[in-house]
Amino acid sequence: MILPSVLDVFKIGIGPSSSHTLGALKSGLFFRNRISGCDLTNSSVEVELCGSFALTGRGHLTDIAVVCGLNGLDVEKDGERFLEIYKTITDRGYIDINGFKIPFNPDKNIIWNKSFKNLSHPNTVRYRLIKNGTVIDKQEYHSIGGGMLEKETTNRNINEKACDFKDLNEIIAFCKKNGMDFVKFSDFFEEETYFNNKESINEQLKKRRKIMKQRIEKGLKTKGTLPGVLKLQRRAAKMFDEYVKNLRLWRMLSEEVTLTSIYAIAVAEENADGALIVTSPTSGSSGVLPAVLRTIQEKYRFGDDKIIDAMKVAGLIGSVVIKNGSIAGAKVGCQGEIGVACSMAAASACYLMDGTMEQIEFAAEIGLEHHLGLTCDPVAGLVQIPCIERNGAAAVSALNAANLALLSRAKHQISFDNAVKTMMEIGKDMNKKYKETSLGGLASIYKSR
Repeated sequence: MILPSVLDVFKIGIGPSSSHTLGALKSGLFFRNRISGCDLTNSSVEVELCGSFALTGRGHLTDIAVVCGLNGLDVEKDGERFLEIYKTITDRGYIDINGFKIPFNPDKNIIWNKSFKNLSHPNTVRYRLIKNGTVIDKQEYHSIGGGMLEKETTNRNINEKACDFKDLNEIIAFCKKNGMDFVKFSDFFEEETYFNNKESINEQLKKRRKIMKQRIEKGLKTKGTLPGVLKLQRRAAKMFDEYVKNLRLWRMLSEEVTLTSIYAIAVAEENADGALIVTSPTSGSSGVLPAVLRTIQEKYRFGDDKIIDAMKVAGLIGSVVIKNGSIAGAKVGCQGEIGVACSMAAASACYLMDGTMEQIEFAAEIGLEHHLGLTCDPVAGLVQIPCIERNGAAAVSALNAANLALLSRAKHQISFDNAVKTMMEIGKDMNKKYKETSLGGLASIYKSR
């Protein structure tokens, strides 16, 4: 696998889950495109959600996402209306594909297969096109994390002759040899590999940065109850109000630590509510990086261009993990989501504070190392408990990781690349009930109440 683009790390998507919502939606879009040239008269579509998709799909809105994908939902344009659009589709009783009105009833046309037998990936969805009672086409898709599908093809051209890089150590060596830092490397790699010039990448990242800011602002103002059986109350707005009210009397943790945690929770609550978000690297961990960037920008008055450069550094860390590891909770647990988000945010913070490449790599390693073994055990299959608070905790950990790295100029013993390898080893050994199935951990405790 070639090192992914920074735009593969930072995707515009919908909450609450990048793999189970955005990835599922894209699979519907892909199958729609696959069959769009067919005569769909007297046809029907059957969707089989397998493994983790079936076990946590209702809480992650996977069924809603595949239906909206089959109907051709434009994520950037109508993503925040996808629940409303789903209701329209189900109320009328059909999916519209190029003018063909294909009857669709989720209760009949969606199969929930909770078995992992014969699955090459835990996030699997199978589509079947049926005409006059006979299956005339079928396709299987795997959602590998961060809203990406396995062997996903995109409209972007890729220079197959471009130099690929196997890991972060190799990238650092290349940078030193060619007088680059991580930002210049990112610009170089995007241009050479994906034909994305610096101006176009910056424009795309500014769009994503705008959404990140919007999620914090809205999350700090919105009160009420999140969707789902937990009836979980939003807390970020109340926490922020309480902080402001008691600012002069604040005696617990520093202002930066407190605000960072609140900002991260604000985004995570927006994600849990199905809002338009930016994967960083996943939807479930989308609060960590925006919170860290906002705190540092507020404290040190960095301009937006510098923050965009910090996103490139964070994106590079995420790209290396996607290439050599996984960011799917169903594959490696939450160490691949919150752990990697913490690692990305720590690297960006270290960069903003003028850390060297070695210190940035160290910050990223610390951020990931101390989340190794973290389970993905969403209570009731919702991206709420423990997911929302984990964003707040990881954002604070990212600041600490950057701080520790900046205090050290000695060579550290464990490289970031080795931390990624270790994460994959742990993920392989981890019992599947702790990998986004809601069968173990906190999720099982809740069920037993």
